[in-house]
Amino acid sequence: MTDFFRAIYSKNATKFIDLVIPRAGAEVLLGDEASTKDASEVEAKLKGLRLEQVQPFRYQGKTLAATKEGQYPDGTTVRYMAADNGNLTIVTLVKKDSRWRVDVRWWLKEREMVVSDRAATNDKEVAVKKFLLNLLRLNRRAVTESIVPGGDINLVFKDTPSVPEPSDQLYALALEMPLIEPEPEELYPLPSGKLVKKGSSADEAVLVGIYGPTEVVFQLKRVKGEWRIVPEAYYGILNQ
Repeated sequence: MTDFFRAIYSKNATKFIDLVIPRAGAEVLLGDEASTKDASEVEAKLKGLRLEQVQPFRYQGKTLAATKEGQYPDGTTVRYMAADNGNLTIVTLVKKDSRWRVDVRWWLKEREMVVSDRAATNDKEVAVKKFLLNLLRLNRRAVTESIVPGGDINLVFKDTPSVPEPSDQLYALALEMPLIEPEPEELYPLPSGKLVKKGSSADEAVLVGIYGPTEVVFQLKRVKGEWRIVPEAYYGILNQ
């Protein structure tokens, strides 16, 4: 992690690319700002960096017990929140080829949202964010229209308050949440603990979002041309 942020602070594109999972366009995440070339300035910034683990080590969607040696198999993931001069960044690490590398997919999605000036860039994302906003508003009728026919609406509204949350913060987090589709070999846990992977047909999908520091997984099915959400107890995650 230190090497990764050192590459960011120094604008070292070669080192940055070496430390991330290869993704088209990843180098644009370094931005166009001038490089911090002075080594002492870079090291001073690193001393102010604070890291907090926000997701346990997981392999194929299941939590792994910590090991004394700190050895984990390839494919293990973990997530940290990095605090840097008041800025909070969620960093996803994946072990690949016996070394830890940063998964920048959610950062690339955030950039795509900023560049396009759109909170959702496709129909699946629109369906998820519409569902979340209506859930936060406690709009039972609208949420019912967003889930798969016959889905358990009571499960979706589990632990909801009697009135909507007055703060705009939760709505902003829902709108700003980056959503990505997993790779075919990846497994992710729904709030219920059920493991899901990329849809096996064009009418099924899984989206993985980062809501604040928290991962939220959605399973979708297309019904009569519209994407619908498979019910889970989401509200507790949104308001934790």
